[in-house]
Amino acid sequence: MTPPHEMALIRCEPGSPYLARLEQLFQSAWPDFWFRDTYTQNACLPPVLVAVMNGVVIGGLAFSRFKEPHRSGEVIWINAVFVSAEHRGKGLASRLINAGVSQTLASSQDSLYAYTNVPALYQSLGWSEVAIECEPDHKVMGISLKPRLPE
Repeated sequence: MTPPHEMALIRCEPGSPYLARLEQLFQSAWPDFWFRDTYTQNACLPPVLVAVMNGVVIGGLAFSRFKEPHRSGEVIWINAVFVSAEHRGKGLASRLINAGVSQTLASSQDSLYAYTNVPALYQSLGWSEVAIECEPDHKVMGISLKPRLPE
C-alpha cells in the first residue's frame, strides 16, 4: 500500500478504472487521443503506465506501434507522456519515461523511440536525437534497448 502523498506507478491492463481518467488527461493535450486507436488486440504493446497519488490519476505513459526510423518494420514507440500541471517539475515525467524503457527491454527490438517537443528531457535520460525530418518544434528521440557491456 502506498503511503498518502506518495506517487505510485501502476501498470494498467485493459479494463483498469484508471485508463479512462488517463485518457481524459491525454485528451487535454491531444484531443484526438484514444487508447482504442493504438491498444488493439494484435498490437502487443507493454501495459499503459499510470501515475496515481491519493487515488487520483496525475499522469501516465502510453505506447504505440509505428515505423522504425530508417527501417521498414514497425516497432514500439512511447506515444504519450503527460503529467498534470500541478505535479510538473518533480521528476515524474522522467520516472514515467525510465519505467517505459524498462517495460520495453523484454521486447525483441533494438531501440525505443519517442516523438517529442521536449527533447532535452529525453537527452537528460540518455536518449539521442534520431536524424529524421520532423515538425520544427519536435524531435524523434531514441534509446538503445540492447544490454551494455561493462567498460
